[in-house]
Amino acid sequence: MSKEQLQKEIISKEGIILSEGTHNLTHLLTSAYDLITNYNLEEDAKAAKIITDIRKCFVNTNQENKDENLPTYYNQYYNYICIPDENQEEASILFNEDIFNYFSEISPEGYYFSSHPGDGSLFGWWKCEDKEF
Repeated sequence: MSKEQLQKEIISKEGIILSEGTHNLTHLLTSAYDLITNYNLEEDAKAAKIITDIRKCFVNTNQENKDENLPTYYNQYYNYICIPDENQEEASILFNEDIFNYFSEISPEGYYFSSHPGDGSLFGWWKCEDKEF
């Protein structure tokens, strides 16, 4: 997959939801991580830095496997990883600035990345309506 494939999917579906119903950074960062890796966006230097920074935010909580677990949605769902309190501010800046900016930059023409205008806990790509982006 690639950035172009992501853009085509956003257009064909008239938008894509990254995450819904939460402002929990553990969920938001793992959703962003999965999207970046699933679409092989980490080939872009900005995305590669975001992946590295996401990994730095998390710690392994899996007592059965002391090896580092990747910050995937699966691993956060099973509580194998978490963002410790001392990393919360960095995680917030990472999501609200770096990830927002990157996803906005790669948005296809006529779409933008943001929380939904009617639901602040719904993050994704939305079709522009009467606005110029």
